[in-house]
Amino acid sequence: MRLPEEKIDEIRRAADIVDVVSDYVRLLPSGRSYKAISPFNPTERTPSFFVSPEKQIYKCFSTGKGGNVFTFVQEMEKLSFIDAVKFVAKKVGIDLSQYERQASPIADKYGEEYDLMAWAAKRFHANLNAKEGKAGLEYLLGRGLLKETISKFGLGYALDSWDSLCDAAKKEGKSLKLLEEFGLIARGEKSDKLYDVFRARAMFPIFSPAGKVIAFGGRLLVDEKDAPKYINSPETRLYRKSEVLYGFNFARDEIRKKDEAILVEGYMDVISLHQAGVKTAVASSGTSLTTEQARLIARLTKHVLFVYDGDKAGVRAMMRGIDILLEQGISPMVLFLPNDEDPDSFAQKVGGEEFLKYANARKTSFLDFKIDVLRSSDGFSDEERTRNSVRELVGTIAKIPDELGREVYLKSLAEKLDVSLGALQKELNALLKRDAPKRFPVPKPASNPKEAESSAQNAPQKNALPVAERTFLKAMLESAYHGNEVLEFVKEKLPILRFKHEWTEKLARFFLERYEARDKNSPFDPTRELNYLDDENLRNFVSELLIDEGISERWQPEPPSVYARRCLMAFLDATRKIIAQTYDDALSENMRALGAETDAAKIGALITERNNLVKAKRDAEAEFEQTVKSLAGTH
Repeated sequence: MRLPEEKIDEIRRAADIVDVVSDYVRLLPSGRSYKAISPFNPTERTPSFFVSPEKQIYKCFSTGKGGNVFTFVQEMEKLSFIDAVKFVAKKVGIDLSQYERQASPIADKYGEEYDLMAWAAKRFHANLNAKEGKAGLEYLLGRGLLKETISKFGLGYALDSWDSLCDAAKKEGKSLKLLEEFGLIARGEKSDKLYDVFRARAMFPIFSPAGKVIAFGGRLLVDEKDAPKYINSPETRLYRKSEVLYGFNFARDEIRKKDEAILVEGYMDVISLHQAGVKTAVASSGTSLTTEQARLIARLTKHVLFVYDGDKAGVRAMMRGIDILLEQGISPMVLFLPNDEDPDSFAQKVGGEEFLKYANARKTSFLDFKIDVLRSSDGFSDEERTRNSVRELVGTIAKIPDELGREVYLKSLAEKLDVSLGALQKELNALLKRDAPKRFPVPKPASNPKEAESSAQNAPQKNALPVAERTFLKAMLESAYHGNEVLEFVKEKLPILRFKHEWTEKLARFFLERYEARDKNSPFDPTRELNYLDDENLRNFVSELLIDEGISERWQPEPPSVYARRCLMAFLDATRKIIAQTYDDALSENMRALGAETDAAKIGALITERNNLVKAKRDAEAEFEQTVKSLAGTH
C-alpha cells in the first residue's frame, strides 16, 4: 500500500492518542497529561507511563519506549508501520481502499512474509471448493460448522498430495525459501526434493491480533501410520506460539465490550462458540497458558472464565493458568461442563444463550476450584498434606498484585478451611518477601567490561548528553510548535556548532532535513516526524524531550506567546553555552599542550594558536549576541 505523507498525517491528526491508548490501559489524569501502569512492563506497580494529549505522544519511563499513536500501535499489536497506520485509519473511520494496490514508499516490514501466508491461506480455503478437497469440506460441515463460519475463520484443506502447494508456489513465483522457513514445505533428507508439510489436513489459519495470517494448524483427516493428529507451524519471526491467542483478532472488540474473556483450549472450541454467538472466546491453542497470552487478555479485561476440558490434563492446565492470570491482575472464574462435553460440543448442542446461562449458574471462583481439586486428590486427607495444600493456596493468593485483593481472598481462605487468619498472613508475608526479587526484578549487572560496553551502547543514552545540548534540543523542538525562527537559526548556524554527544548532531540534522522537506504551507510538527525516525533509541529520547514539561508540575499553564518566548530564550542560552564550550575545550587542550611542550618553536606556535582561539571565541560570541538581539526583538 502506498500512502502519501499527507494522508498518513491526516490519519494521525484524526486519531486522539488518549482514545487509542485507553483501549489497552486505564489512563488517569495527571496535570496536563495522563498516566498509567506501563503496558510494556508487567512488573510495574507505580505508574511510569505518560500520554500527552496536547502533543499526541506517549512516554514510558520504566522501559524508555516512546513515540506517537502509530509507534504505540506498532508496539502493542506487533505491526509494521503501514499496518499500524491502516489499523488507526480503520479506528477513526478513514477509508484507504483507493491505496490498497499501490506499493508503500515506507518500508513495510514483513510485507512479503504476510502476503505469502495470506496466499497460502487462500489456497487452502479454495481447496474446499475443488473436487480434490471434498473430504475437507465434508469434515468441517460434519463438525457442525456453517459455510459462513468456515469463511469467516478462513478454514481450508491441504490436499492429499505431496507437492500441491509447492507446485502452485513455483508456478506463481512465490518464495520457496520463505515457504520452507515458515514450515509449509520441507526438503527431503535423502532426495533433497521439496514437498508439502501439510497433507490431507483440515487447515486452521492462526491470526495475529491485527488479523494477519501468521501460522497454521492442521488436523489429519486420513489414517496415516505414526502421523500426529494435529501439527502446527514452527515458530518464526511472525509467529511466537506463546504470544498468540487463537481467535483474539475476532474476539477483541467483544471482550472489551463485555468486559470478560472466555478462555478455552482448541480451535474448534473457539469457532463453535463464536458461531453460537459467544464471541468473547479465545484459545491458548494447547494446555499451557503463558504469561504473554495473559497479558494480551489483560489489555482488554480483568475477568476471565476458564472453560478447559475436565480431564486431568485440563485441570492441571487450569491450576497453573490461574496463577498466571492472577499475576496480571485478572480475576479468573472456572466452569466445568457436563461429563463428556467440551466447549465445542456443548455450544453446538445447547446454543450460545443456554451456554451462557449455564456458565453464569455454574461458574466458580478460582479459590473454590483449587480447593475442590486439592480435596478430590486427597490434599486434605492428613495433617502433612493439608499443610502442603494450604501453602499452595496461599502461594496462589500471593500472585495477586493488589494488596487489598490478597487480603480479601486470604480471609475467605481462612473461613473455608477453618485456619487462623494470622497463620495464613504470616505464611503470605514470608512468600511475598521470598518472591520480592521476582515480583520487582533488579537488572542484572554486566558480568564483564565488554558486556557493560555493549549494554551502554544499546541502552538509551540520555544521561550522557550535556545539559546545554539537552536544553538545545528540547527548546528547538518545543519552539517548532510556535513558529520556525529557531529552526531557521539552527539551519544557519549548524556548521559552526560542535556537539559533544553524537545524538545531538544526529537529531539536529534529522529535524532540519525533515524541516526542509516539509510542505511549506504546513506547520512543522515534531510529533509527526517521529514516523520517520528509524532509530528506536533516538525516537524514545525525543519522546521524552517532548513530553517532559507536560508531566512536570514546575510550570504553570501559560499563553502560547509567553511559552514560545521562554523556549526561544532557553534555546539561545543553550546555544551560547555550546558555542563557548567548543572554544573552551580547544583552549584547555592548547593549555595542556603548552604545559608539556619544551621546544621553543612549538611553544611559539601553540601561543599563536591560543591567541587565534581567543579572538575566534570573542568574534563568535559577538556575532551570536547580534543574532540574539535580532531574534529577541521579534518577540
